Amino acid sequence: ILDSNPNHSTALHLLGMIAHQGGKNNLAVDLITKSLAIKPDYAEAHSNLGRVFQDLGKLDDAINSFQKALALKPAYANAYNNLGTAFRNLGQLDDAVESYRKALAINPDFAEAHSNLGLTLQDLGRLVEAVASHHKALSLKADYAELHNNLGVALSALGRLQDAVASYRKALSYKPNYAEAHYNLGNTLKDLGKPDEAVRCYHRALDLNPGSVDANNNLGNALKDLDRLDDSLASYRKALDIKD
Repeated sequence: ILDSNPNHSTALHLLGMIAHQGGKNNLAVDLITKSLAIKPDYAEAHSNLGRVFQDLGKLDDAINSFQKALALKPAYANAYNNLGTAFRNLGQLDDAVESYRKALAINPDFAEAHSNLGLTLQDLGRLVEAVASHHKALSLKADYAELHNNLGVALSALGRLQDAVASYRKALSYKPNYAEAHYNLGNTLKDLGKPDEAVRCYHRALDLNPGSVDANNNLGNALKDLDRLDDSLASYRKALDIKD
């Protein structure tokens, strides 16, 4: 298309998104910006430009792009969800909550927005509300391991440790090589006074992600609880080596 019409805004936008998917974010910005120079009222292109800026860490530019998209297309749930994530990454948590709620007012079955709202409510310490949001996300997308893991983190913070264990195990049933869920499960089992089971979880997490300082450190703590002091010291040393 571009050979016959180099000013084809849709084609430029599409090429920009292909560049973005390939990790060529600066090229993506150039292509999508050219698309918008031709068609300034292209809401989807503004929103996708915002996503690219987000990946580049240019959060103010991302927010500006999402807001332009929403000015053109007020009932744009994806743009509100992306705007919420940019606000969350900037630490503007109340603005993030408001954006996610606007996304959900437009699309109540938007599992990702329910999950993102839950994570932001967790950041705010509003754990009961966070659990409710994670449950809603899972009612829409029950086979998504990350959602079960996020629910586990909120339940654990509430002190509902057995329920958290069940959530982490559910996450691992869908994604057995999920290092973060193995690590979180280990932490919760240790808090339940089961250091032997925790050790197995930390070892599995470290098989998958050997460079985790926290997993090495917490493995050391669990081994110390089991009076395996030499092994404990070795784990602490690994954690320190990685930090250095």
